[in-house]
Amino acid sequence: MTTDPLQGIYAAVMTPMQDDLSCDTTRLAAHCRSLLDEGCHGVSLFGTTGEGPALSVNERVAGLEAVLAAGVPPRHVLPGTGCAAIPDAVHLTRHAASLGCKTVLVMPPFFFKDVSDDGVVAFYAALIEGVGDPALRVVIYNFPAVTGVWVRERAVERLIAAYPQAIAGVKDSSGDWPYVAALLRQFPSLAVFSGWETLVPKLVAAGGAGNISGMANVIPGLLRQLYDNRSDAAALARVGRLVEEVTKRPIIPALKALAATLRDQPSWRNMRAPLVPLPAESERSLVMAFKRILNETDAGIAAGA
Repeated sequence: MTTDPLQGIYAAVMTPMQDDLSCDTTRLAAHCRSLLDEGCHGVSLFGTTGEGPALSVNERVAGLEAVLAAGVPPRHVLPGTGCAAIPDAVHLTRHAASLGCKTVLVMPPFFFKDVSDDGVVAFYAALIEGVGDPALRVVIYNFPAVTGVWVRERAVERLIAAYPQAIAGVKDSSGDWPYVAALLRQFPSLAVFSGWETLVPKLVAAGGAGNISGMANVIPGLLRQLYDNRSDAAALARVGRLVEEVTKRPIIPALKALAATLRDQPSWRNMRAPLVPLPAESERSLVMAFKRILNETDAGIAAGA
């Protein structure tokens, strides 16, 4: 990704687990290849949807190496290297960069709460300086509902001023459009992504980069269609209804349940505590609703939007 534009639909890749809950690196690599074949511009590993904080540093190292060894080009891989401990984040980031993945997605530290702008800036500064690679590019990951930390515009501004070559973008999963709009307005050269699939047309029209999406694990082609044609009202309505069905339930178990059924791979239901699979009835109702929406005609979708 050092030469390709940082834009498009990136799947926030789910991490497949064996029955003993070890990371299934072979299937992870195969899943990444499938997602690229099905329309994604890139894949992002070990973020929220990928259960990154539930995986050890060694597991994340092995997973990235397996994906690249399977032939996925480093320029299409956006590793999530954020950790609560700065030395771990530095280690994962340096490892990714050494393999050619020079652009990484990094959430702020997610244990201590009420972190100030000074604390946020100090964390990213320690990461960038600790890695010490002039080619490193960091996409800041703002997801306060999970991390408990807001990466405010002022902190982004300070980081860009201090590290203009290193700060490449922001992924916002807050869904706060005024925040996203402020980033687009204040930092026009920044690659701004949203984690909210339904914001894709609005974001791209406003100059944003695209979407880093958990839903791309199960509807990569539909999201690519929406990205390529943001005036496609039927596609937007369909995506909106599918997102609504998933978000009625715990999101990661819901996505894994869908993958288990739609990709006919039951082991997708495996996940590490504290996450647990959906109850059988909840999964059945989700899968039925999902299939019904996918099979409706575009005219019917648009009429019901």
